[in-house]
Amino acid sequence: MTTWRERHDAAVRKQEAAQQAFREASDERAQALIDGEEELGSQSAVARELGVTRAGISRAINAFKKKRA
Repeated sequence: MTTWRERHDAAVRKQEAAQQAFREASDERAQALIDGEEELGSQSAVARELGVTRAGISRAINAFKKKRA
């Protein structure tokens, strides 16, 4: 039987792992969008290909570049 504290600490570890996985996936997505922009010629072309807004593409790329700077 585990205590409430042990369960809490285990849940915190799971949350931290999930947040780290989310950050890594976000970086991978942004890099893929950058690669798509290079291949297709523009963020608008990438957005059309994916069926999303250009603003969303731009936000993801800009956040990634700012993080790397």
